[in-house]
Amino acid sequence: MKNVLSPSRRNFLKSSVALGSLLGAEFLNPLPAFPACIPTPWETSGPFYPRTFPLDDDNDLTFLKSKSDKAQGDIIFIEGVVQNEKCQPVPGASVEIWQACATGKYNHPEDRNSAELDPHFQYWGKAISNDKGEYGFKTIKPGSYPVSWFWTRPPHIHFAVHSRNFHPFTTQMYFLGEPLNKKDRLLGDHPKEEQKRYIVPFQAINDIRLGKLDLTLKK
Repeated sequence: MKNVLSPSRRNFLKSSVALGSLLGAEFLNPLPAFPACIPTPWETSGPFYPRTFPLDDDNDLTFLKSKSDKAQGDIIFIEGVVQNEKCQPVPGASVEIWQACATGKYNHPEDRNSAELDPHFQYWGKAISNDKGEYGFKTIKPGSYPVSWFWTRPPHIHFAVHSRNFHPFTTQMYFLGEPLNKKDRLLGDHPKEEQKRYIVPFQAINDIRLGKLDLTLKK
């Protein structure tokens, strides 16, 4: 049978090529520069790391091979560089992300949120950094969700990074301009200057929303 790429897959491949040239562009990170190549701050993996993994183990979370429809929500691209403390790229690093869908629901048996799951969303994905240390994901902006009656978590995405000769770590990425960021108990545990390394601005480039998060490993 002839292998025919779906329009969404073709568009993603084309977008990935176009976006590759934008890695490192200064306008993607208008926040003040922080000291170069300080190890990425650690954050908890949370209670919803997947117990089972989807059949798709790629870096496009918006489309499942077994489904014909796309995931709900605003599509975003996340790109960055995995590097060491000397600012040298780390090729072959495994970068995982997992997150809630657009309604704020995780695909996890312990998530008691009453929101509906999105059957067309992948929830977890993996990318391997290339020779330049670059990685990338296509996903959706997750929804916020209640932890308790007095605490609602802002939209965020969990990251886990593994590479030979480096300490594995987990962290979380937040979205610039979210009002709930100021009230989040986990984000608030970090100094203000450190928080800026988690909070990512997104820019609209040719109808694509792109954010950049570099990940610095520690030996």
